[in-house]
Amino acid sequence: MSHRILFPLLCPLLALTACAVGPDYHAPQTTLPAQYQYQAGSSQPQLQRWWTVFDDAALSQLVEQALQSSPDLAQADARVRQARANLGVVDSALWPQLNAGARSGRDQFSRNSENFANIPFANPRTGFNDQRLQLDASWEIDLFGHTARSREAASARLDSMQEQQADVALRVAAEVARNVIDYRGWVARQRNLESQLAAARENLRLIALQRQAGEISDSELNQTSAAVASLQAALPALQTAQGAAVAALSVLLDQSQSQSQLLATLAAERPIPATLAQAPVGMPADLLRRRADIRQAERELAAATADIGVAVAEQYPRLVLVGSGGWDSIHEGSLTAAASRFWNVGPQLSLPLFTGGRLKNQVTAREAARDAALAVYRQKVLAALADTETALLRYQQEALRQQALHAGLQLAGRQLEIARQRFRVGEAAQTEVLAQQQAEAQQREAWLASRQAQAENLVALFKTLGGDVR
Repeated sequence: MSHRILFPLLCPLLALTACAVGPDYHAPQTTLPAQYQYQAGSSQPQLQRWWTVFDDAALSQLVEQALQSSPDLAQADARVRQARANLGVVDSALWPQLNAGARSGRDQFSRNSENFANIPFANPRTGFNDQRLQLDASWEIDLFGHTARSREAASARLDSMQEQQADVALRVAAEVARNVIDYRGWVARQRNLESQLAAARENLRLIALQRQAGEISDSELNQTSAAVASLQAALPALQTAQGAAVAALSVLLDQSQSQSQLLATLAAERPIPATLAQAPVGMPADLLRRRADIRQAERELAAATADIGVAVAEQYPRLVLVGSGGWDSIHEGSLTAAASRFWNVGPQLSLPLFTGGRLKNQVTAREAARDAALAVYRQKVLAALADTETALLRYQQEALRQQALHAGLQLAGRQLEIARQRFRVGEAAQTEVLAQQQAEAQQREAWLASRQAQAENLVALFKTLGGDVR
């Protein structure tokens, strides 16, 4: 085919390369409330390195260490690299493909085959030593956007994996912070319980002396003994909880060989991390840009929409420019001679005519996948809003509870001081002081548990708001 015929044929086909069939993607429009139902303030939250608000050096150190060494993040990073490589595979289709080949062999043809049916010689030659050097080239002209839509889908999936990586990083940071807070809480509550247990044991000793003196009955002694046993039984649970927190941290930080480094980091005596008097949360609409899981769902929706275009494009003609050339000879020493050269070049057009409904159903399947991705996106948005509302409610209600418990703790402390003053002047027995000391410890246990829960609630709030780990 001469260039005078080839060029006019290709020109209108090349003009079609700007046409990509299938639906164009538009980000979904989502309407959210103007403010949260349980919102106390409207200022923008400080979400960058949010864990520093707890003012705990060990907590910050472990979070940053986990962001470097967590197995969960290693998996997420591998998925990002895989998606980037897949995009590179799709990009390669935009370029001409060139392959080289070489062959040297002995060919033996059948004398009775169709190859020799019309040869008028009685004994044609059927064995040859053949040598060949060949280059094959092809380049698909993207007439209806098959490659363009494929690249659009692959690019969106790379974005999705990057958003998933950000979401995993936030979850890892939140889990590390929560476990450090739990460890601090269990340690503080164990110390408080040990103080309460010491007072209860001293009280039991005094009660036993009174029983020996016949001043009290066995019933009162038994009740005091049971109280001591109950307190003693609570200690293993607190110690187990501490061990579980350290074990969870070792997984998050990929420290499977030894937990000694973790314990050394957490060894410094620190109180349960403080929380914020008022948690600024911004506006509900901010969740769409801050929450990595929502951004990931939106990118998956974009990829599913592009997949429809790929399926639609497969129903249209596909044009490939193909060519090959090289040297082929059956004569010894003549492979590079001019007479051994061969070549061919030209367009190759293919059009599916009958596929038994495969292509049509493929489009329908991709459209259904797009609809499912849209439903997932809407679910993510609603879930994010509900999670934030719940986190805000818990934070606010626990703050009120903590205030009441703190007031009760202060009253119990004053009562303990009054009992000690009365004991010093001889107006009260030591058992009364010990009873008040146990009552104060019980009140402190409730306050410590609330303080621990409130710090966990703040972590959960940062997580629902889409805290930034950069």
